[in-house]
Amino acid sequence: MRAIRLKGRSVTVARVRGTVLTRDQAGLRKGRVLGADDVSVLRAEAEVHLVRLGPGDVHEDEAAMRLSRAVAHAGVSMTAPHQSQVRLVARHRGRLEVDADAIRALNRITGVSVFTLFHGSAVEAGEEVAGTKVTPVAVPESALRRAEVVARGREVIQVVPFRPLRTLIAVTERLRARARAAFAEAVQRKLGWYGAELIGVREVARTEAAMAEVYAEAVEGRVQLMLLAGASSIDPLDPAYSQLSGAGGRLLVRGAPAHPGSMIWLGALNSTVVIGVASCSGFGRNTALDLVLPIMFARGTLSASDLRELGHGGLIEHAAGRRFPPYP
Repeated sequence: MRAIRLKGRSVTVARVRGTVLTRDQAGLRKGRVLGADDVSVLRAEAEVHLVRLGPGDVHEDEAAMRLSRAVAHAGVSMTAPHQSQVRLVARHRGRLEVDADAIRALNRITGVSVFTLFHGSAVEAGEEVAGTKVTPVAVPESALRRAEVVARGREVIQVVPFRPLRTLIAVTERLRARARAAFAEAVQRKLGWYGAELIGVREVARTEAAMAEVYAEAVEGRVQLMLLAGASSIDPLDPAYSQLSGAGGRLLVRGAPAHPGSMIWLGALNSTVVIGVASCSGFGRNTALDLVLPIMFARGTLSASDLRELGHGGLIEHAAGRRFPPYP
């Protein structure tokens, strides 16, 4: 790639045809491949900056497309290049999964730039989730080959669709009519966004018999996700725990490094994932629950390590921003 500086009055078709403009000039955008139609406007400039590409150079638009093809996987579409960038767009609603190690390795290659939303973000169909570009107007072919080697065999950027999980809600609190209506609205809004198959909302007494009954319903109904609101995560004698064990399940973890939502807990009952939250009132706002629901609905399962890894970004109150699903 050879840099060329021309006085505007010396611009001719022969001198600039096939060269690439390196800055916005005379209403033409940086990166434009120049032709005969551009000569008249460039001749009015005091000075013109451009480069002539060599046989081993790849123009920024083609380079961005090649980078996108290397990193885009299931659930991701590519846009056409615009101002040297290609954007990656979610084909459907789901959870964005990013191989951060691959992104770091790619961005260590001189001139290469790949950028994404946070790994684990819940995204909507049509939403931009990542972008690719090269910082100069062209890069060596060798740099692109290195990038393609880094990305080979890795699902660098993908959007995993949510599953319509059979979901049961159990509430151990006695709700007044207004609170019950607000809770029902929040449940339908949030779980409906994931496409959950909501099989029921049960108000359950905080007794061993009542908890045993609702756990039995979850097993018999082949429930995949049970949300239990109102059980105490710090009281080991709460019937939610004793009856979980009595039904053949087990407690996986109590508490999570997040606020609000630190009282969340996780259990397993046959094929049912049980997520406990301290109060049904939390459904109306963003809490740690909203950070684990995208994992659950994308994978169909949830582990203790998923909760324990919430700490980085777990201060939710004012700064979580884009980490939350874009609920209506």
